[in-house]
Amino acid sequence: MTRFRDVAKGAADDRAVVIDGVHLLLDALRAGVPVEVVLATSDLLADASEDVAEVWQLALAAGILIHEATTGVMAAASPVRTSSGVVAIAHWSPAPLEALWRPAPALVIGLVDVQDPGNAGAVIRSADGLGATGVAMVGATADPGSAKSLRGAMGSTFRVPVARASIGESLRAARSAGATIAAATSPAAGTTDLHSADLTGPVFLLLGNEGAGLPGQALKAADIHISIAMRPGINSFNVAVSSALLLYEARLQRNGR
Repeated sequence: MTRFRDVAKGAADDRAVVIDGVHLLLDALRAGVPVEVVLATSDLLADASEDVAEVWQLALAAGILIHEATTGVMAAASPVRTSSGVVAIAHWSPAPLEALWRPAPALVIGLVDVQDPGNAGAVIRSADGLGATGVAMVGATADPGSAKSLRGAMGSTFRVPVARASIGESLRAARSAGATIAAATSPAAGTTDLHSADLTGPVFLLLGNEGAGLPGQALKAADIHISIAMRPGINSFNVAVSSALLLYEARLQRNGR
């Protein structure tokens, strides 16, 4: 169990991640993510439901070690409070930054210093579902490979390119790709309403920290400041909600509404 605990705490140095849950493990296996070992309860090993059966089929075909474990062992190995009955160690690494800008026209979300791993994971999920080409986890943004981020992304981390970068690196990559840098900010004089912004070309959408917003470097570098219209008295949304609204508008524009 030491291996599982070390990976869950981030103490391992081999880009290993802990996966808990049938659907998250199934998404990893379908995406071809290397899985080192799987622990499962006897009940789950005997489960004949379609998704569970596919997990065992894919795992066996890949030669993955599968061990039966007691509920006590599962509780010790799992990164969540109550294990779903299956936990695994997989090997996942962030994508190269340049991978986010393919295919054209690229639509990349940049999360700058977003600290909550659940929010980070939810943004990755929205990026996957709404057709973004990648997600850049910028600066001090939460680790996309943490258990909470992976659960929040619901498997999308294994399908959409996710990179880690500094603010300078991410801005240079966007410029090299010929992208418009769009900073999401609170409604104010000089900002462009989301529905009036042109999001049809290559775009780098920047969203900031839950409390402080975007840093000055990002705001100064932006070609456009985009705001989401809200009723009086409300000046911000959760970063995961904001990302979904921005990406949905971009999707509508790119599909000709």
